[in-house]
Amino acid sequence: MEIQTREVEEGTEINVRTNDEIAVVVNTDEERIYLPEARGSDSTYYVEEVESLVETEDGYKVVHTEEVDRSSIEVLG
Repeated sequence: MEIQTREVEEGTEINVRTNDEIAVVVNTDEERIYLPEARGSDSTYYVEEVESLVETEDGYKVVHTEEVDRSSIEVLG
């Protein structure tokens, strides 16, 4: 599993290369949990906007609306 981040206009793009289904947890001012698109609506957390992991050719990606560093990201799966 490989995790890459890069700054984009909307915040930080997080790319995870993996063959497994995962969840991404970002711990900044508040904890955000990103699930794959098919399961994103299954979250028990109340959020105004649901942002899901998007499946890519070699894993998943999501754009987190804040700047984050690698130590703030945890991948489960």
